[in-house]
Amino acid sequence: MPTKVSKIRVNPNFIDEFKDKIKEISKDDYKIIKVRDFGENRITDEYKDWKYEYKNDTVEYYKYPLYEFKLNENTNKILSDILEKKECSSKSSWYKKEEVKENVNTDVDDTKGKHQNRFTIYVITKGRWDTNYTIKSLENLGIKNYKVVVETEEVDKYIKSGVDKEKIIPFEKVDKENKSGVPVRNFVWNYSIKQGEKWHWILDDNIKGFRRWNRNKRTAVKSGYVFTHIEDYTMTKNNVMMSGMNYTCFNNDIDYGRDLIQKNTRIYSCILIKNDIPKLEEKWRGQFNEDTDLSLRVLKLGYGTMLFNNYLCDKNQTGKTKGGNQELYKGYSQEGYRKKTLSLVEQHPDVVKETAKFGKESHHQVNYKPFNKNNLHIL
Repeated sequence: MPTKVSKIRVNPNFIDEFKDKIKEISKDDYKIIKVRDFGENRITDEYKDWKYEYKNDTVEYYKYPLYEFKLNENTNKILSDILEKKECSSKSSWYKKEEVKENVNTDVDDTKGKHQNRFTIYVITKGRWDTNYTIKSLENLGIKNYKVVVETEEVDKYIKSGVDKEKIIPFEKVDKENKSGVPVRNFVWNYSIKQGEKWHWILDDNIKGFRRWNRNKRTAVKSGYVFTHIEDYTMTKNNVMMSGMNYTCFNNDIDYGRDLIQKNTRIYSCILIKNDIPKLEEKWRGQFNEDTDLSLRVLKLGYGTMLFNNYLCDKNQTGKTKGGNQELYKGYSQEGYRKKTLSLVEQHPDVVKETAKFGKESHHQVNYKPFNKNNLHIL
């Protein structure tokens, strides 16, 4: 089993203090990671026409000292004391991170309501009228073009919670046995087609906000440009059928080697989908991992996907917010997760295997390498 490591980014103003605190750690148990001078977020040739790269944000966190520690008993104890944690289990941490002002997006007008998405955002929600995370997040950005899709029997509860009834689309669930989000996802897709739309956004209901990731800094955004910029760039790639934002938790502040856009991989939770995907025989299907399954089927047809790392959604971890698909996963038990994993293995045995990760005994591991050569644009 490989040795667990933890990376710590150090505020340069406190580097001497930090060095003094780790003097009891053997030099064999840590190393300083050499800075790679990107200058900007890394952009491969395939995305050289991306016009929203940033020039004015001058705080270059990627140049700050970065340490990597082997997590043995001694380092774990010392680092836990330094970071004031019960244990140093996190893969990445800061030592005295600088306060980041929210309104620093000087590369774009980030005024609330300034940027409005052209394609409708559909928020699918169930049993979460007491939180309404995604709805509140969209309202905070001043976004107008969104709809909330709610099962018929819960409509009144969402209205009483403060959701604009004009935004609500009632959904009458016919397949009562299917406890997943697949029926409502297909309803949204078909509804969007009936509206004459060529694309639609579909968002989970547990997104607490949206961020920009630039030069190892995650900054809260205040307008909808995270949607309009993705729309604009996706439209330039005629072989891309799905795009969307990565999770904030997957793009941490100390990550020093991530591309601006990740090509031909899964798109989760905050998804822009083309309504007419040639040769796709089914839309959403099954009960588990439907977003991974759809991403894989799109990729196997030879199409491209784009996962944006510079625009992120703050999605709550699966199982941390009551409601949603808890009934399906039996309260997110290990048994429920294994059933979820094995269903995807059965659907895609050529690229999916069962493994243990994210603190789960059973989780899917997908090999996306076979799709690296899928073109994003076809002349």
